[in-house]
Amino acid sequence: MSEKKIKTRRRFPKKEAGAGGRRLQPARRERPPRGQAWAFHLNVAPRAARALAGIGLPAEAPFVPDEFQLAAVRLGEKNDVIVSAPTGSGKTWIAQQAVARELAGGGRCWYASPLKALSNAKFLEFRAIFGPEQVGLLTGDHKVNPEAPVIIGTTEILRNQLYDSMSDGRDLDRELVILDEAHYLGDPERGVVWEEVLIYLPPRVRLLLLSATVANSRELAAWLESHRRRKTAVVNGGERPVPLAGLCLWPSGHLADLGSAARRPGGAGGRGGGRRAFFDLQMPNSEIMGALRELDLLPAIFFLKSRADCDSALGRIGAAPREAPERFRARQELLDDYLEKYPFLAGHPQLGRIRHQAVAAHHAGHLPHFKLLVEELMSRGLLEAIFATSTVSAGVNFPARCVVVRQSDRFDGQGFSDLTANEFTQMTGRAGRRGRDLIGFALMIPGPHMDLGLMAALMDAPPDPVRSGLSLNFSMTLNLLKAHRPEGIRRLLSASLAVWQAAGAGGRGRPEARALSRAGREIQADFQRHLAFLRAEGLVDGEDRLTPDGEWAAELRLDHPLVFHAGLKAGAWPLEPAALAAAVAGLAADKESNKPPPRRKPPVKLTSALTGLVLAVGPMMDRLAAAGFATPVFNLRPAWAMWSWAGQGDFDEAVELLGLGAGDLAMLALRVADHLRQISGLPAPGRLGAAAREAVGRIIREPVSSPL
Repeated sequence: MSEKKIKTRRRFPKKEAGAGGRRLQPARRERPPRGQAWAFHLNVAPRAARALAGIGLPAEAPFVPDEFQLAAVRLGEKNDVIVSAPTGSGKTWIAQQAVARELAGGGRCWYASPLKALSNAKFLEFRAIFGPEQVGLLTGDHKVNPEAPVIIGTTEILRNQLYDSMSDGRDLDRELVILDEAHYLGDPERGVVWEEVLIYLPPRVRLLLLSATVANSRELAAWLESHRRRKTAVVNGGERPVPLAGLCLWPSGHLADLGSAARRPGGAGGRGGGRRAFFDLQMPNSEIMGALRELDLLPAIFFLKSRADCDSALGRIGAAPREAPERFRARQELLDDYLEKYPFLAGHPQLGRIRHQAVAAHHAGHLPHFKLLVEELMSRGLLEAIFATSTVSAGVNFPARCVVVRQSDRFDGQGFSDLTANEFTQMTGRAGRRGRDLIGFALMIPGPHMDLGLMAALMDAPPDPVRSGLSLNFSMTLNLLKAHRPEGIRRLLSASLAVWQAAGAGGRGRPEARALSRAGREIQADFQRHLAFLRAEGLVDGEDRLTPDGEWAAELRLDHPLVFHAGLKAGAWPLEPAALAAAVAGLAADKESNKPPPRRKPPVKLTSALTGLVLAVGPMMDRLAAAGFATPVFNLRPAWAMWSWAGQGDFDEAVELLGLGAGDLAMLALRVADHLRQISGLPAPGRLGAAAREAVGRIIREPVSSPL
């Protein structure tokens, strides 16, 4: 789109200060009189116009790898390698070349990702490249060709394989491990799994770490070199392959570049005390969509704060788009193919919006199959927009020309906090499609929860450094005791990134021994605390070896293995499959509904089956709490929902009982199934193992089953 063409379609201000050369007034003066709508007239400031003039299609050219890609492949022949490069810059190509080299030499690889959906996507991608016989999948939900030379799966599965190899005294049968989205190493909840993999992995196995957001890659390399005693190379990818422009669309229709908008009076956001954002009203999505269409900024991803906002946004986008007949037909054909394959999607309330308005919502409350449909539609360019929570930014390949951000904070599970540089980078990484765009856009919408100053700063901010998320738990302690004596465990823990960073090494090389010793005392004390509790419970003997009960508990690689083990030892787990699934759900559920509970009482059979278990595990939970350890909370609603679903009940009824979304019930069922498989895999599980296997079959059925 040329600048001349833009000028024929819009009014332009004479000065960046405001439309028509007028000085922009404070926002409170631009509010309409009470009861009247905003007067929306799109006009584009000169700096924004110059960015829009960059829109266009890249010239077709054969693929030529960048120098950083070639360097990463070359260095990976003999070294560990950390690749930090922007989203869309071609990190997957590096992984493909590394895998191809291993296969050519008869080697074997493990490709680990943080999400089952990402693992499934990589499995299909790598199988198409290397052949079905060469690639396997291990995610807990799926086990395909597990002896293949290339295994793709979740990082938790890789960590569990390392547990098994250590306890059996054998080596991991791989020559290369690839950790995708390596910045998860700093995740407060799951970072411990990444760190465990890096600690336990034999030094002979080469590492390839891929991430878009690692600010302290030199520090991580120094730590790995110290721990693994082999060279770790750092390769930085440099600039984004598609430049990113920041814009701001005011409710009046004035489009400015983000930097100018942030300097405007009122540009500082809604939590800044005296300079609160002035808009109590939210700009309608229909006006935003109209502006995006006129500005040629579609397809777009709208990042919204809640699932309800994503779903309700679909009804507020205005008229259906005028689109090419070929795109309309392609969308209908893909929809029809999915409905033939997954007929249970036929009643989804958003199908009409997808068919006729080319928009969709995407969040964790939707079924996995529906999310897969939306992802494929978007990746093929058959949607104009999706409305998503920020979770969609984590690695899913959603090509878009523009991302629309309506708030500068996000809900972190406890409350709202400002977006970090890493979160902003992940969100805007979807803007600008390599091979399809010359420029990508991040469009900010002012409102009561938008701090334009913060967003302008994040546009140029470097990524946040990765900080260790390591913390001990009983599953980790039990599995380490299977393979090591306490002194060996202390050495492993002392070699952790947590200790390295606590010693204040930074990027300056190895810390002093005295600093390492001081830093290691806290984690050593925590290990001793876990060990003492296991001794008191009879899971570890006087020589600090696992007892038979301890061996049994170590096989339960769950969040609360001691509670589950207490129920097993007491014989309190129900032997009826539906009741067993319900009991596991009551302890394993990690989300609670804020909706009113059902008015009717739960079935007597259900409460009777659960009472014995709760009484049996109660003393263990009391002892854990008294010693300062976390304990699960038994939640009746998930148990009741799983009882209904496992008892061949109606899916919609089970969703209503859970009080969350259909996707939440599906994820709960998949989580329960993983727990049940572990129970059924215990030595000599007897009738309980049979009940667990039958329960898995009852709950993993359409529409719950996880698609590939």
